[in-house]
Amino acid sequence: MLEKKITQKLTRWFWICSCPPYVFTLFYVVFFSGRRPSPSLASHSIRPRLEPFTLKWYLYTHGQDVSSVYLDVVGNVFMFVPFALFLYIVFHVRRFDFILFFGFLFSLGIEVTQYITGVGFPDVDDVIFNTFGVLLGIIIIKGVSQVIIADIHKIS
Repeated sequence: MLEKKITQKLTRWFWICSCPPYVFTLFYVVFFSGRRPSPSLASHSIRPRLEPFTLKWYLYTHGQDVSSVYLDVVGNVFMFVPFALFLYIVFHVRRFDFILFFGFLFSLGIEVTQYITGVGFPDVDDVIFNTFGVLLGIIIIKGVSQVIIADIHKIS
């Protein structure tokens, strides 16, 4: 029993210590990585893309740099899976609808910041894929929880 408590505390500390590097990496990728064209600061010459999937579908169907489409989609999804885990483990948010809503708001906040500052490229697709990543994180949490509960029932 004591070993289980120690393992739980170490796991929680791992997630707490991982939170700042995750947030730093997330902001670096979103705002400064240079993988996307960035207009000059506060330049609104590039408007946000508000029609979901149109550019990605065009690039995918016309064979123009399809690998960057995959990277963008997969990157946006997997970049936000840990967000759900941090809310659940570090901040003890237990309601999955709140986790999903906070993930959506955080992603929307990033896109609005990109538009206002002119750093990055605001796109509604990012909000959709990021929110899907949070949903995937919730599915992982539920799956792991079910395995743990099943193990507890086996022991008792």
